[in-house]
Amino acid sequence: MGKTLDLGRRLELHASDPHCHDISLALYCRHIEGTPHVKVHTYSTVDGMRQRVAFITEALVTMADLVPSTTESQWLRFRCGTMHERALKRVFLDLCKLANGTPLEPKPLTNFDKKADGELTANARGGGRYEITATEGLAKGPRRADALARGFAKLCEMETDPADTRATTFPCGHDHDGLMGLLMFRAQNVRQAMQEEELNASRGVLTSPGNQD
Repeated sequence: MGKTLDLGRRLELHASDPHCHDISLALYCRHIEGTPHVKVHTYSTVDGMRQRVAFITEALVTMADLVPSTTESQWLRFRCGTMHERALKRVFLDLCKLANGTPLEPKPLTNFDKKADGELTANARGGGRYEITATEGLAKGPRRADALARGFAKLCEMETDPADTRATTFPCGHDHDGLMGLLMFRAQNVRQAMQEEELNASRGVLTSPGNQD
């Protein structure tokens, strides 16, 4: 008989996965030896669920730059030893959109911006600080660089610099290129991303095996 596991606090829920029989997938968080760790889990027992969980876990390692726990199987953590909850929740939902077998590689820190009609780049300056630059000569480049920095600040809960409106910094003091690359498009369209967060928060909950189809 199935039972609900003690997995800690649920960070995020992907309520219906079209790539695996519409199962529910969730991201849980608990502290292991004082460091926050996360784990992808489903209570479903349908065929393919283990492979699905393994794929999303691998995606978090390869694309979001998380690392496996040294003591607990299938648990992951950030290299910096802290938790970037808001960014990770958004990244988890986006990675759940990928079908099993999709090639996994880190996203680039440069992306085309329609409003600027050119490319924007998040340049890592060390210590968790990123400076946003636009392709030289773009009329709307500086304004869009400012907007992208603000978008990252909201989505990743980063710190802004009043003296440099195109710079934003992770409070942990460590670089997170994986998060920045994955969230580049979202930060360019931050209003839409925030609306999607609100919509997802209003959806269902992950249930134990006895209550899940």
